[in-house]
Amino acid sequence: MKSALFVLAIAASLSAGAAQATPAPANLIDDTYGIGTGSFENGAFVPRGAGNQNFQSLSGGATTILGWTVGGVGVDWLSTPYYGASDGVHAVDLGWYTGGAGSVSINLPTLQGATYALSFGAAAVLGQPTYTNTGTVSAGSLTANFAPAFSAANAFTGQVFHTQNYQFIANGSNTVLTIAAAATGTSYGPAIDDVKVSLISAPVPEPETYALMLTGLGLVGFAARRRS
Repeated sequence: MKSALFVLAIAASLSAGAAQATPAPANLIDDTYGIGTGSFENGAFVPRGAGNQNFQSLSGGATTILGWTVGGVGVDWLSTPYYGASDGVHAVDLGWYTGGAGSVSINLPTLQGATYALSFGAAAVLGQPTYTNTGTVSAGSLTANFAPAFSAANAFTGQVFHTQNYQFIANGSNTVLTIAAAATGTSYGPAIDDVKVSLISAPVPEPETYALMLTGLGLVGFAARRRS
């Protein structure tokens, strides 16, 4: 009887541990690729020039920004002081310099079935109704649209970043996070910065897993009784 109670106690303990989320790093992106990666701070930044040329145009396929891969037509890697940022000195404009939708993607190690929190700042620049500063975000089970409010007209130095918050469930041991411009003809925005991913809860084992655990623990208990 004591052995059975001991086995059940261990199983209950394992179940409780599985249901609780393992303490997560502040940002899975920074933890994987280095501090500042989620804010586009790392890489060889070479601006086109000074003033309103204080950005670097990166075409599709570029990996200049550490950890990130550029998709679509391309993106513009912005820098202060001429362009605003919500964290650090850099941000990314998902609209290509001469017009066209771009994206940035990053591959992250995840636990299959685990739930993650995702947040990032998004800004719509220029404040002109003729520009469509909308975007899409996808990761694991998540596919969503976002549309930050316009900043003041031509206020490149004062872009207002609005925090976007989501959750997703990882479909495998690696999850690709992609943030893209939704309008194909855009030249401005949306601009994004300060991307964060953190673990909310680890996957809970299926009932079949519990049954196997109990069977294994029962065999251990049986073997112990035989030895005694």
